[in-house]
Amino acid sequence: MVAPNETPGSADHFWIGNVADKLFLQSGAFTSTVRESLSVTSVDTTPLGVAWDGTNTPWCGRTDDKLYLQSGSFTSTVKTSQLVSAVDIHPNGVSWDGTNTPWCGSEAWKLYLTSGQFTSTIKTSQSVSTVDTGTEGISWDGNNTPWSGTADEKYYLQSGQFTSTVKTSLSDPVNPSGISWDGTNTPGIDRPGAEDKLVLYSGQFTSTIKASVDVNGTDAAPADLDAANRYLLFAVSAVSVALLRRRGRA
Repeated sequence: MVAPNETPGSADHFWIGNVADKLFLQSGAFTSTVRESLSVTSVDTTPLGVAWDGTNTPWCGRTDDKLYLQSGSFTSTVKTSQLVSAVDIHPNGVSWDGTNTPWCGSEAWKLYLTSGQFTSTIKTSQSVSTVDTGTEGISWDGNNTPWSGTADEKYYLQSGQFTSTVKTSLSDPVNPSGISWDGTNTPGIDRPGAEDKLVLYSGQFTSTIKASVDVNGTDAAPADLDAANRYLLFAVSAVSVALLRRRGRA
């Protein structure tokens, strides 16, 4: 393993496990090497969602129904947290869009956008109960909202942040409990039978699996993941827009 809080590589992936109650940093896309891990049992014993914002590690836990911001990748310091039980008592996935915090809950089967990192303000939400009643993972690709559903076992691409339009979906995953985006492909979690895999699906989405690794020996209940380079996509986009505005082009 690397030293705690070492900067992750651009091809690395964060994921969270619900048996060991740990945050993991997996090398590449994907190798069997776990570069770093951190137990969060003393914080929340049901960790279910994880992301990466370029500096810190947002995650969510269902024991205390909170969004957490873990310092670095990883230290034992929780920088802040936000109780969301008044909104949804089953937070299952969390992400980061550069300004606000997308997350999903399976009590009301909704996608939520919480202001900042974190405030109590819900900027918007979208019910997906007519699409899938097993909202498990959520991400942001800079334009649309990928999310995963376990009821119909699909990956979905919800238009914007959020509209009621599902732009596309993929029915190949088995018990998909997490989803992300790396700019080209779709990292996800598949849990067929006795296997618990981190899987890289080609594009957004095709049924072609470009790579996978079984993490059952590390944690038999992987619950969510995020590509370490995903935050760069909207970070670079935000800088480009700012430069264009300064030049009077946007």
